Amino acid sequence: MMKSLSNKLFMKKQLYSLRMKQCTSILQHLNTFNKILNDLLALEVKLEKEHKALLLFSFLSLSYDHLATIIMYGKKTLELENVRQML
Repeated sequence: MMKSLSNKLFMKKQLYSLRMKQCTSILQHLNTFNKILNDLLALEVKLEKEHKALLLFSFLSLSYDHLATIIMYGKKTLELENVRQML
C-alpha cells in the first residue's frame, strides 16, 4: 500500500469505525484489529501502546464491558499485549 495521505486516512477510518459484532468471536475481532494496526504501521502511522489498548476496549461489544473494567482496575497504564493476553 502506498504511503499516501488518502491511504492513511482510509486506514484510520477503518480503525476508528471498527466495532465488534455480537456474532463475531473475540479471536476474529482481534485478528481484524491487528490487521488494521499492521496496515497503519506499514503506512508509518504510529499509535501509542496505551492508545491501542484503549481503542481495543472501546471496539469490543457491550458484553465485554465488565471484563474491560476488571482489566483496567488499579492500573496506571495499559499495554496492548497485556490486554490481548487477558482477552
